[in-house]
Amino acid sequence: MLKNEKIKSAGNRDSVILGHDTLQVVIDAEKSMIPELNTRFRDGWINAHWQPWFRANSGLPWNNEENSPFWKVPLLYDIAGNFPCAPNFGPGHQLDEYDLPPHGFSAFETWEQEKPFSLPDSRGYSSISTLKEKTHPFRYKKTDMILNGQNVHYTDLEITNTGSKEEPYNCAWHNTVGPPFFESGCLIDNNAEKFKVIPEGGEFDTTARLAFGAETDSLEAVPLKKGGTANLRIVPGVIGHSDFITGAVPENCKLGWSSVVNPRLKLIYLSFFTGPAAIKENEIPLYFYDLWMNYGGRSYTPWAVRDGLTDQTFCLGAENATGYYANGLKQSIANDRLLGNPTHLMLPPGETRTLHYGVLFQEYTNGVLDEGVSSITTSENELILTGYNGKYITVQAEWDFQRLLN
Repeated sequence: MLKNEKIKSAGNRDSVILGHDTLQVVIDAEKSMIPELNTRFRDGWINAHWQPWFRANSGLPWNNEENSPFWKVPLLYDIAGNFPCAPNFGPGHQLDEYDLPPHGFSAFETWEQEKPFSLPDSRGYSSISTLKEKTHPFRYKKTDMILNGQNVHYTDLEITNTGSKEEPYNCAWHNTVGPPFFESGCLIDNNAEKFKVIPEGGEFDTTARLAFGAETDSLEAVPLKKGGTANLRIVPGVIGHSDFITGAVPENCKLGWSSVVNPRLKLIYLSFFTGPAAIKENEIPLYFYDLWMNYGGRSYTPWAVRDGLTDQTFCLGAENATGYYANGLKQSIANDRLLGNPTHLMLPPGETRTLHYGVLFQEYTNGVLDEGVSSITTSENELILTGYNGKYITVQAEWDFQRLLN
C-alpha cells in the first residue's frame, strides 16, 4: 500500500498521499484538489470523493484556446473531491484591481508540496503545502494531517495578508462526494436551524426544482417551484435537477458539522470545524452549510458530452463556507449578511488567520446511523454521533484541534 510519500496520481499530477491501515487521502498539488478520501471497506477500500467523468487526465496543462469551449474554466479541468476556496467562493469576477478566478486562487494555482513527514511519538503523518499568488496579496499555507487510530483527515489552512491594506475575503471547503459512496438513499444532516434557497438570477435558473429564495427551518420540508415541498435529507438519485440551498451555522454553536450517511453500505462522511461560539480572534469562522445537489440537471458541457445531451454527473457538494451562497466575493460584500450570519471576512495587513478543519470517513455497525445523524456531542478527543433512532457511536477525533497544534 502506498502511503506517506509524493506520488504521481491520475493525469500524471504531482500529489501527496497520506495513509495508515484504515484511511488514505490523496492531495494534488494542482489546485489542491483532494480526489480521494478512502476508508477500509470489507476486503478493500472505498472512496467518498467525487471523481467527475469529465476530469482531464491527459497530463497536458490547460490550454485556453483548445480547452475552454468544453471545460469553460481551468477549475473544471482538474476538479475532484474537495478543495479550499479563497479569497473568492463562487464565479470568477473583477473586484477592484483583482481578477478573481472561480472559487479563488487556492483553486486556481499549483501549490508547492513538501515531502510528507512523521509526527512526533509516531502519532501520524503530515504534509505542508504553500501558495503565493502574484496578483493578490494573500499567502497560503496548508498543513494536512492524519493520526494513527483515527479515520480523520485534518487540515489547517493559514491565510496571511502580505499587502498594505485590509482585504475582504470568502473562505470555504468545497467538499463534494460522489459514487460509489454517494447514491440514492443517502441521508444529509447538519445542525442548522434555518435554511434558504438561492435566489433567482444565477447558474441554477434553468436547473432548479426548489422555489427561489424560499426559507425553511427544516431540510425535510423545502418549498418547490411547482408547489408542495421536498425532503432534501433523503437523496433521490438522478432526477434531472441541480439545486443549491444554504443553512446558517447557529451562532451559539461550538462545533460545526455536516454529515452524509449511506445506510446501505453503513458508511458516514462527516466534516467538522470550530463553531462561531468557540472561534478565536486568529481563526477563520465558517458560517454556512451549503448543499449543491447536482442530480443530473446540467445538459451542457462539461457536465454533458455536448450541449443538449444528458448530464452524466451525480454528486453532492456538502460544503462549509463563509460566503453569500456561492455567488462570489463581490456579491458577498454587497449582501453582507445572510440568515443573520456574515457573508465575508476582513483580513488586516500583516496578519494571519487559520481555519481548522476535519473530515471523517468510516464504517459504522449495528445500524446506529441508518436514519441519519440527529446530534453530535463531544468528550475528550471523541465525537459522539447520535442517530435519529436513539443509538450512538463514539469516534476518535481531535474535534477542538488543540492537540494538532502541539
